[in-house]
Amino acid sequence: MISSLTGFGRAELTDAQGRVAAEVKSVNNRFLQIDLHLPYGFNWAEGQIRNLLHERISRGKINFHLEVVEYAPSAKLIINRSFLQNILALHKELEAESGRSLPLNLDGCLALSGAVKVDADRPDSDQLWNRIQPVIERALQAFRENREREGANMAADLRERRERLAAQVQAVEERIPSFKEEFVARFGARIRELAGVSGVDDNRLAVETAIWADRSDISEEVTRLKSHLKELDKALQSKQPIGRRLDFLAQELHREVNTISSKIGDLPILQQTLDMKCEIEKVREQVQNIE
Repeated sequence: MISSLTGFGRAELTDAQGRVAAEVKSVNNRFLQIDLHLPYGFNWAEGQIRNLLHERISRGKINFHLEVVEYAPSAKLIINRSFLQNILALHKELEAESGRSLPLNLDGCLALSGAVKVDADRPDSDQLWNRIQPVIERALQAFRENREREGANMAADLRERRERLAAQVQAVEERIPSFKEEFVARFGARIRELAGVSGVDDNRLAVETAIWADRSDISEEVTRLKSHLKELDKALQSKQPIGRRLDFLAQELHREVNTISSKIGDLPILQQTLDMKCEIEKVREQVQNIE
């Protein structure tokens, strides 16, 4: 099933021990880039979380947030006494230098970074992982479902564009015989007009006409276009990540249409190639959002 490169998933658990919340967000990226935001003291879980993300996501810029709030009555305050003593000493020095009383309150001192640390007895990492892993799994499941819903809409749009491209290619193919007849007639008439009274060697004219007709032949390009459209239809039915494959097919479609427009001078066919280029450009824009 096609998945979008953008997605969001969140899950949380609240019980007597506290609260665990996991959130996964992604945006477009050619490769897999993971940015983790973990609470203090949970760096030990980075490798395990990265492994989970790598197993379930192939591409995209991933932002993962983990929040853990523990209801720990045994929490202890660790006071950085030497740091606070230095603050008090500095306060006295400033008062002596200024010659006036300077306000100082305990709340302000304790609010300084590094003055106080909250610590609590934690269970071992295995116990903690058993608690947070199911929450992460549920967030990833919600994330995957969100991506697949968006991907389904993109797949429907791509199928419609594929059908329009197939109809345009068929119109070009049906136009080729008429174009050849008109080309031969115009080419012969022009040569005779330029030759004037000197006359024209019919055999030489036939040879030259065949050469120019061969140079304008687009049968191979049409065949390759039809083949690429079949591959596009096949890719849209795949259950594997296909974003890069679709990007390649879009480039090949664009290349073949460019070749047709450069080889042929027929107005109806050129109009079809312009319409095809517009459709292919929209396909390429959509493909950039597919995993």
